[in-house]
Amino acid sequence: AKSQTNTIVSDTTWQCRRNNKIKFNYMKWRFIPPYEIVNYSGDYEEYSLTVNGGFDFEEGIQTFCGIANGTLLAKRPIAMIFPGDEIELKQVKKGNNFIELDAGEYMTAKVSFEFAENANVKIIYSECYTFEDGKKLRDDSNGYLEGYYDTVSTISETTYSPFWFRVFRFIRIEAENIDSVFKGAKAKRWNYPICGDYSFECSDDYYNRMQKVSVNTMLCCTHDTFYDCPYYEQQQYEMDSAVEAAILSRMTGDIGVFKKCIEDFAASQEGSGVLLSIYPSIIKQIIPGYSFYWIFMLKDYLEWTGDVSFVSKFTGNIEKIITYFESGLSPEGLVTRSCYWDFVDWTDEWDNGEPITEKGKAITIYSMYFAYALLCAENICTRLGRSGLAADYRAKYTAVCNSINKFCFDKEKCLYTDSTYPSAYSVHNIVWAVISELVTGDDAVCLMKRINEDGLVKPSFAMNYYTFRALEKCGMADAIFENMDGWVKMLDDHCTTWCEHPGNVRSECHGWSGAPLYEFSSNILGVKYSYDGEIIIKPVTAHLSYAKGRVPTCFGDVFVSWENKDGFTIEAT
Repeated sequence: AKSQTNTIVSDTTWQCRRNNKIKFNYMKWRFIPPYEIVNYSGDYEEYSLTVNGGFDFEEGIQTFCGIANGTLLAKRPIAMIFPGDEIELKQVKKGNNFIELDAGEYMTAKVSFEFAENANVKIIYSECYTFEDGKKLRDDSNGYLEGYYDTVSTISETTYSPFWFRVFRFIRIEAENIDSVFKGAKAKRWNYPICGDYSFECSDDYYNRMQKVSVNTMLCCTHDTFYDCPYYEQQQYEMDSAVEAAILSRMTGDIGVFKKCIEDFAASQEGSGVLLSIYPSIIKQIIPGYSFYWIFMLKDYLEWTGDVSFVSKFTGNIEKIITYFESGLSPEGLVTRSCYWDFVDWTDEWDNGEPITEKGKAITIYSMYFAYALLCAENICTRLGRSGLAADYRAKYTAVCNSINKFCFDKEKCLYTDSTYPSAYSVHNIVWAVISELVTGDDAVCLMKRINEDGLVKPSFAMNYYTFRALEKCGMADAIFENMDGWVKMLDDHCTTWCEHPGNVRSECHGWSGAPLYEFSSNILGVKYSYDGEIIIKPVTAHLSYAKGRVPTCFGDVFVSWENKDGFTIEAT
């Protein structure tokens, strides 16, 4: 209970005991959520007394000499998560020793099961059906279901519900004499309540289906934090979060998760200045380049909301990140390989997602990240009225751009190399040369027209959102909708969320693949805005005869409806 003094106190009447009926089963790494081994013949330990202490709230507490009575608590900064409506689980297959259930679409959900007495049950949660030679139609029950699982042993009739939510499209329940053991199952969706009218409709049914799948992907990847994927890591990464925050901003005016994400990563900053690549987390992982994405995200947040008071708290974090990379620049003024994981993208040509570079040599794309981070830092400081710091970042930006152009540009091929020596060429460097404004105007347009050339390392779906931003920056937004084949393939494979990458992949649900929702809002409906600018509505008609939908902005919702039949007409409210 909360007393009038804003303090929760546990006294000697508070007791606890360990439930030995349930053990957590970490099936791979400990950052993958635990599944359960449940044996109801187990027992509870004797009650033990709790430590007599208290928990103070951050606000309204007067401490003696700054000493708090207990752990400081803060008000929850985002909405509570509650179970949604009950989902019907339909039977797909059944045998003497198993039954398979279909939720209708991929979901994160609270589940419960009714089992008879003396049952020994294995509950397998599966993303999709698969085959010996890989994934095909995701709902083709001629395949088999595999995945993480709970095991339950009962004494009497029992309702079992795991502590943590579960992630699945299909559930397989295995037990001897399944008919007499399994009595029923229930599921209720469990995800952050994304409130908003994110409607979109157009003349292309594939696009309408893409919108629905994009929404479901975001729901499954948004909980108390952004998730890279709900089935596996359930981790908040900077790169993934930067893309997911952009997509979320096109779905709702609720920016709580966005703000919390920024604060989470700021709290992860190491003494050296680099941010942890995942946070909150019980493991410490560092992908140096991901610290740049936090700055990109902060700049986007300020541009979309105008929330100067919130962003001003983080100028120190920006400076420490910049200083961390400055301290490790090569003699040429470029960002070099680190002792950590210099991940960029899951391409076929790169080992472990890292561009092929020698130890101690420069990574061109990290230097481009650095350049764009300096550009974002200048933008932020200018908006905050810190002109001196903004000018300092502009000078550093100019210096690193000069170094990239001098040491990483192949004049014969007119392409940026992956390092300071001619080794390989990737689309990634084209994209980030444009985003960082190393190349502008007609030169940028010419460069972007080469992204489909043979011989270039091609991005995976992790980089699609940024490829589209570079096309948009060059006035080539039409080309975005000429690069939707991967999403069309996933629809044809009956996916109900977007995969980590089309084809035979590990994760069937990955937030960074949700770019279509952003593109439909920003380009098909054409709504673009910034807090200290104006709302611009400039649709890309592509091959469509009509489109309509609603877009949340910091000024309120914008509704757009246009037709391109006998001439172009548009209505906007």
